[in-house]
Amino acid sequence: MELFIWLVIFIVSLTALLKAAGWFSAGAVKLLGYNANSGFTAASIAAALPELALALAAVLIGRAELAVPIVIGSSIANIFLVVGASAVAAKNLAIKPDYVDLDAPLLAAALAMFWFCGRDGQIVFSEGILMIAAFFSCAAYVIFRAGVKIFTPRDIVTPGFFVSARRNLAELVGARFSRGFVKIGSNNFLISLAAVFFSAALLAIAAGIALESIDGISQKTGILAVVLAMSAVSVAGALPEMLSSLRIIARKRYEILLGNVFAGTTANILLVAGIAALFGDLPLGAEALDLGLPFLVAAAGVLTVSSFSRKINAGEGMIYLFLYLLFLAKLFNLF
Repeated sequence: MELFIWLVIFIVSLTALLKAAGWFSAGAVKLLGYNANSGFTAASIAAALPELALALAAVLIGRAELAVPIVIGSSIANIFLVVGASAVAAKNLAIKPDYVDLDAPLLAAALAMFWFCGRDGQIVFSEGILMIAAFFSCAAYVIFRAGVKIFTPRDIVTPGFFVSARRNLAELVGARFSRGFVKIGSNNFLISLAAVFFSAALLAIAAGIALESIDGISQKTGILAVVLAMSAVSVAGALPEMLSSLRIIARKRYEILLGNVFAGTTANILLVAGIAALFGDLPLGAEALDLGLPFLVAAAGVLTVSSFSRKINAGEGMIYLFLYLLFLAKLFNLF
């Protein structure tokens, strides 16, 4: 019975976390506007806001060992689970040339920095500074390469795909936040400000409760909290994005979907881990070093190779899903 209660708390807290992320992003975009500087700031943080809230909460409550597994697990789920399911649903998931020329190399560079920062078993303050600087350098390169003066949030999250700010905000900062943007966006400054403060408080509370529920589930099942952070949290966080991706596929807007995956994974690797490292050293246990990192490198490599053919077909999508199942099987030591 107690395990059931912890499971309910886990599901409710993660749902609240995702909702709060959407509300915070909507309010921030309304407050900061759509110019190149403020729009960039809001969109960059919003792309990885749930993972950032969880990683920061882990450090601040003394569970820093959970931060990197959350980053790694979320990144692997972004690639193998979301892209795999989307490719199966779309049959042939088209890949824009920009993803091969720009996004894939940036993701590879981000992953290389993440690997070298974490290979000694921890990510420290100075490495966090370097990772954050690298993220914003990559984003600045995207901006100047495009040569566009005015940006919407989607222009940052999906580099190279520029649209009018009048387009539906449901697609601007990432698929997982669509409902939050539609419902919360307001032209009233005070309402937007209140939404930001309320959602920030809800983010902090929900993240803390989610991590406490992980500990509770771990104690009742005997499964390591690190394993749950790298699996259950990542899958739960990926489900709304996967469902939204299926809606995007129904509208045949494939460029939005893969743009979210490339940008979201890069933000996870550099921005989330980098900011969390500013508040405390981030240790990498055996699960992250021996299993998580190699699978993350493999996931990024598979996605990069797939992008060379300019499409991911249903067969490749099935392989992506089988690779994610293999990751979970190895993580839970099933064989």
